[in-house]
Amino acid sequence: MNFENIYTELKNCGTSENVKTYKSQGAKGELFGVSINEINRIKTEILSAKPNETTNHQLALDLWKTRNVDARILACMIADPQKTTRNLANKWVSVINYYLIADHLANLVAQTRFGQDIMYLWIQSPDEYVKRTGFMILNFLAKNDDSKSDLFFKAFLQKIKQEIQFSNNWAKEAMYECLISIASKDKALKEEVLNGIENIGNIDLNFGNETIKTINIIEQIKNI
Repeated sequence: MNFENIYTELKNCGTSENVKTYKSQGAKGELFGVSINEINRIKTEILSAKPNETTNHQLALDLWKTRNVDARILACMIADPQKTTRNLANKWVSVINYYLIADHLANLVAQTRFGQDIMYLWIQSPDEYVKRTGFMILNFLAKNDDSKSDLFFKAFLQKIKQEIQFSNNWAKEAMYECLISIASKDKALKEEVLNGIENIGNIDLNFGNETIKTINIIEQIKNI
């Protein structure tokens, strides 16, 4: 499947209702409003065309150049971690304006040879989406990398405790996701998380459409 066919299929799969929802969640610029399920289906179509390949890096680069939100999410899904350079990762993260692009870029960068190093830089960023991407790399590692020790994840708890209440919405939500994923790894880490974030209080998260959700993190983690 070539670029023109893929881009047309993305356009045809979008809905005005999704466009409205995504914009309420902060998405900016051109978007078709394609659901993640549909983007995943298109991804499968792309990769099934070449059974021996799990990426299509050139197509990813072409999709990213469109600046279209849906195309950029798909680009992150099919890009090759081995061909993704530090320069490209920094270039892409610098223009992110939607949390779902941040999440899928994090999944890509986490699988690169420099993913962990760049994570430490991005979680220090004052930019809401760069910071989110950094923490979503950590979230990816917590869910997928069993080689990391409990001590590795424990080292991030103090930073999260100090910053979560004062961070912008989507960076705050990423920190919350990290706490849940870290606490879910094993009982020892769950206790470390509970002890490390004591007295953190509730957090308010805005999920779009004027929907504010108040979350008691301690109670959430106790119920894992």
